[in-house]
Amino acid sequence: MTVAPVEAGPITTRGGVMQQGRGQFCRTLGVLTLLVPSVLAAQGTRGPTVPERLPAYRLLDQFNRLVTDSALVRRASVIIVAGRTGAEAAERWTQRIRAALTPSGPSVIPVADLAGAPRLLRGLIRGMFPRDSSAAVALDWEGVIGRPIRGDRAPLIAAVYGADGRLRAWMTLSTKTEDQVTLQRIVALANL
Repeated sequence: MTVAPVEAGPITTRGGVMQQGRGQFCRTLGVLTLLVPSVLAAQGTRGPTVPERLPAYRLLDQFNRLVTDSALVRRASVIIVAGRTGAEAAERWTQRIRAALTPSGPSVIPVADLAGAPRLLRGLIRGMFPRDSSAAVALDWEGVIGRPIRGDRAPLIAAVYGADGRLRAWMTLSTKTEDQVTLQRIVALANL
Protein backbone atom coordinates (compact mmCIF):
# COMPACT_ATOMS: atom_id res chain seq x y z
CA MET A 1 0.00 0.00 0.00
CA THR A 2 1.36 3.42 -0.90
CA VAL A 3 0.44 6.65 0.77
CA ALA A 4 0.33 9.78 -1.34
CA PRO A 5 2.09 12.80 0.14
CA VAL A 6 -0.14 15.61 1.35
CA GLU A 7 0.45 18.90 -0.41
CA ALA A 8 0.39 21.71 2.14
CA GLY A 9 0.35 24.61 -0.27
CA PRO A 10 2.91 27.34 -0.58
CA ILE A 11 4.56 28.72 2.54
CA THR A 12 5.59 32.32 2.39
CA THR A 13 7.42 34.51 4.80
CA ARG A 14 6.32 37.95 5.75
CA GLY A 15 8.33 39.89 8.27
CA GLY A 16 10.22 36.75 9.30
CA VAL A 17 7.03 34.81 10.19
CA MET A 18 6.18 31.73 8.17
CA GLN A 19 2.59 31.58 6.91
CA GLN A 20 0.71 28.91 5.02
CA GLY A 21 -1.05 29.79 1.80
CA ARG A 22 -4.63 31.05 2.04
CA GLY A 23 -6.14 27.86 0.61
CA GLN A 24 -4.49 25.67 3.23
CA PHE A 25 -5.54 28.07 5.98
CA CYS A 26 -9.18 27.90 4.86
CA ARG A 27 -9.09 24.10 4.73
CA THR A 28 -7.53 23.94 8.20
CA LEU A 29 -10.11 26.35 9.57
CA GLY A 30 -12.90 24.29 8.01
CA VAL A 31 -11.62 21.09 9.62
CA LEU A 32 -11.26 22.82 13.00
CA THR A 33 -14.83 24.12 12.91
CA LEU A 34 -15.97 20.54 12.41
CA LEU A 35 -13.71 18.96 15.01
CA VAL A 36 -13.63 21.44 17.89
CA PRO A 37 -17.33 21.16 18.88
CA SER A 38 -17.15 17.34 18.87
CA VAL A 39 -13.94 17.36 20.92
CA LEU A 40 -15.46 19.74 23.45
CA ALA A 41 -18.61 17.61 23.63
CA ALA A 42 -16.53 14.47 24.17
CA GLN A 43 -14.81 16.11 27.14
CA GLY A 44 -18.02 15.73 29.07
CA THR A 45 -21.47 17.18 29.04
CA ARG A 46 -23.38 18.10 32.09
CA GLY A 47 -27.05 18.02 32.77
CA PRO A 48 -28.94 20.78 34.45
CA THR A 49 -27.77 21.94 37.86
CA VAL A 50 -30.67 24.25 38.53
CA PRO A 51 -29.67 26.91 41.08
CA GLU A 52 -31.61 27.10 44.34
CA ARG A 53 -32.00 30.88 43.92
CA LEU A 54 -33.03 32.59 40.74
CA PRO A 55 -29.86 34.04 39.19
CA ALA A 56 -29.81 37.80 38.61
CA TYR A 57 -30.14 38.57 34.94
CA ARG A 58 -30.60 41.42 32.47
CA LEU A 59 -31.36 40.12 28.99
CA LEU A 60 -32.84 41.56 25.83
CA ASP A 61 -35.63 39.88 23.89
CA GLN A 62 -35.76 39.67 20.10
CA PHE A 63 -37.33 43.16 20.03
CA ASN A 64 -34.43 44.62 22.09
CA ARG A 65 -36.67 45.06 25.14
CA LEU A 66 -35.10 44.51 28.54
CA VAL A 67 -36.08 41.37 30.45
CA THR A 68 -34.82 41.42 34.03
CA ASP A 69 -35.24 39.53 37.28
CA SER A 70 -36.29 42.71 39.09
CA ALA A 71 -39.69 42.49 37.37
CA LEU A 72 -40.33 39.28 39.30
CA VAL A 73 -40.21 40.74 42.81
CA ARG A 74 -43.02 39.32 44.95
CA ARG A 75 -44.17 37.13 42.09
CA ALA A 76 -43.66 33.46 41.34
CA SER A 77 -42.17 32.65 37.95
CA VAL A 78 -41.82 29.79 35.53
CA ILE A 79 -38.56 30.04 33.58
CA ILE A 80 -38.57 27.93 30.42
CA VAL A 81 -35.07 27.53 29.01
CA ALA A 82 -34.56 26.01 25.58
CA GLY A 83 -31.57 25.10 23.51
CA ARG A 84 -31.67 24.91 19.73
CA THR A 85 -33.50 21.56 19.64
CA GLY A 86 -36.11 22.64 22.18
CA ALA A 87 -37.03 26.01 20.68
CA GLU A 88 -40.23 24.98 18.88
CA ALA A 89 -41.50 23.03 21.86
CA ALA A 90 -40.67 25.92 24.21
CA GLU A 91 -43.05 28.17 22.29
CA ARG A 92 -45.86 25.60 22.60
CA TRP A 93 -45.18 24.99 26.31
CA THR A 94 -45.08 28.73 27.02
CA GLN A 95 -48.47 29.24 25.38
CA ARG A 96 -50.04 26.30 27.26
CA ILE A 97 -48.66 27.37 30.64
CA ARG A 98 -49.68 31.02 30.17
CA ALA A 99 -53.20 29.92 29.19
CA ALA A 100 -53.47 27.78 32.34
CA LEU A 101 -52.36 30.56 34.72
CA THR A 102 -54.34 33.62 35.72
CA PRO A 103 -53.21 36.80 33.91
CA SER A 104 -52.14 38.51 37.15
CA GLY A 105 -50.54 35.33 38.47
CA PRO A 106 -47.03 33.94 38.06
CA SER A 107 -44.80 35.13 35.23
CA VAL A 108 -43.82 32.78 32.43
CA ILE A 109 -40.45 33.72 30.94
CA PRO A 110 -39.12 31.83 27.93
CA VAL A 111 -35.33 32.03 27.61
CA ALA A 112 -33.28 30.97 24.58
CA ASP A 113 -29.91 29.58 25.66
CA LEU A 114 -27.67 30.99 22.91
CA ALA A 115 -24.32 30.75 24.70
CA GLY A 116 -21.63 29.93 22.19
CA ALA A 117 -23.50 31.32 19.18
CA PRO A 118 -21.08 33.25 16.96
CA ARG A 119 -21.26 37.03 17.36
CA LEU A 120 -21.38 37.50 13.61
CA LEU A 121 -24.61 35.50 13.38
CA ARG A 122 -26.51 37.17 16.22
CA GLY A 123 -28.59 39.40 13.95
CA LEU A 124 -29.55 36.44 11.79
CA ILE A 125 -30.41 34.33 14.85
CA ARG A 126 -32.48 37.14 16.38
CA GLY A 127 -34.47 37.34 13.13
CA MET A 128 -35.42 33.66 13.43
CA PHE A 129 -37.53 34.28 16.55
CA PRO A 130 -41.28 34.99 16.36
CA ARG A 131 -42.23 38.46 15.14
CA ASP A 132 -45.32 38.55 17.36
CA SER A 133 -44.56 40.82 20.33
CA SER A 134 -46.67 38.62 22.63
CA ALA A 135 -44.22 35.78 21.91
CA ALA A 136 -41.14 37.58 23.26
CA VAL A 137 -38.18 35.38 24.17
CA ALA A 138 -35.27 36.51 26.36
CA LEU A 139 -32.06 35.95 24.38
CA ASP A 140 -29.28 34.66 26.64
CA TRP A 141 -26.11 35.08 24.56
CA GLU A 142 -23.75 34.69 27.54
CA GLY A 143 -25.47 31.78 29.31
CA VAL A 144 -26.26 33.90 32.40
CA ILE A 145 -29.50 32.10 33.20
CA GLY A 146 -29.72 29.48 30.44
CA ARG A 147 -26.61 27.49 31.32
CA PRO A 148 -27.19 27.31 35.08
CA ILE A 149 -30.75 26.08 34.52
CA ARG A 150 -30.46 24.00 31.33
CA GLY A 151 -26.91 22.74 31.52
CA ASP A 152 -25.46 21.96 28.12
CA ARG A 153 -27.42 18.82 27.32
CA ALA A 154 -31.13 19.12 28.08
CA PRO A 155 -33.11 20.58 25.18
CA LEU A 156 -35.90 22.06 27.31
CA ILE A 157 -36.18 22.74 31.06
CA ALA A 158 -38.86 24.43 33.15
CA ALA A 159 -37.84 25.82 36.55
CA VAL A 160 -40.46 27.15 38.93
CA TYR A 161 -39.29 29.82 41.37
CA GLY A 162 -41.38 31.24 44.20
CA ALA A 163 -41.97 34.92 44.93
CA ASP A 164 -38.97 34.74 47.28
CA GLY A 165 -36.71 33.71 44.37
CA ARG A 166 -36.20 30.17 45.69
CA LEU A 167 -36.48 27.12 43.48
CA ARG A 168 -39.68 25.15 44.02
CA ALA A 169 -39.04 22.50 41.37
CA TRP A 170 -37.63 21.91 37.91
CA MET A 171 -38.32 19.37 35.23
CA THR A 172 -37.23 18.38 31.76
CA LEU A 173 -40.05 19.06 29.32
CA SER A 174 -40.91 16.89 26.34
CA THR A 175 -40.05 18.36 22.96
CA LYS A 176 -42.73 16.21 21.30
CA THR A 177 -45.92 16.80 23.32
CA GLU A 178 -47.18 19.05 26.08
CA ASP A 179 -48.60 16.42 28.40
CA GLN A 180 -51.41 17.41 30.75
CA VAL A 181 -49.85 15.89 33.90
CA THR A 182 -46.65 17.94 33.58
CA LEU A 183 -48.65 21.06 32.72
CA GLN A 184 -50.83 20.64 35.82
CA ARG A 185 -47.76 20.08 38.00
CA ILE A 186 -46.11 23.29 36.74
CA VAL A 187 -49.29 25.31 37.26
CA ALA A 188 -49.79 23.91 40.78
CA LEU A 189 -46.19 24.70 41.75
CA ALA A 190 -46.39 28.21 40.30
CA ASN A 191 -49.62 28.93 42.19
CA LEU A 192 -48.33 27.84 45.62
